[in-house]
Amino acid sequence: MTLSVSEIENLRFHLGYGNIGVGAYPYTPDGFYELFNDVVSPYLTSGNETSSTTAVTAGTTATITVVSATGIHVHTRLVIDTGDQAETVVVKAILGTSVTACFGTAHAATGYPVCVESGVTRLRTLLHSADKAWATLQSASVTSSAGIKQVDRGAIEWFPNGSVFSQTLGHYKGIVAQIARLVRVMPVGMGRVTQLEAY
Repeated sequence: MTLSVSEIENLRFHLGYGNIGVGAYPYTPDGFYELFNDVVSPYLTSGNETSSTTAVTAGTTATITVVSATGIHVHTRLVIDTGDQAETVVVKAILGTSVTACFGTAHAATGYPVCVESGVTRLRTLLHSADKAWATLQSASVTSSAGIKQVDRGAIEWFPNGSVFSQTLGHYKGIVAQIARLVRVMPVGMGRVTQLEAY
């Protein structure tokens, strides 16, 4: 279970290494391309990845049938589904390919991935959270209430809801810091604080 090209590009973006591709890859002198593609991607820990088509109701203890139970035992942490429907559950019981756990989220009978928690699943979860936080930072609900409202006779008036921007940015930086710790790559430029952020 390796990371896709899209996931690597997303990782590079959130850590501040950009998404520019040049003909010199993978032999760029900065080593950034090699770091993500030749170190992080192939060596990030991974676990068994399978799937299930058992419908699950939110807030219940349910037994699902998985295609393969390899690597799944009692107390194993499983990442169920993807995106906004993703959740981590702990296996309470297992019999053959029947796995019992407590579910907080509903999952459709159309099918969903079931993965043993690992570095890859943690990274995918964090990247999804980073994408959501980044989208919030770009949304009108934040950008329309952050920054300078007007400058008049030497006085600066700030939008009253600038704290929403600061809180959202702090949340995003926290997620990026978790990603950096997971893949052991320092983010670019996350230590600088702009004047806007200080307010």
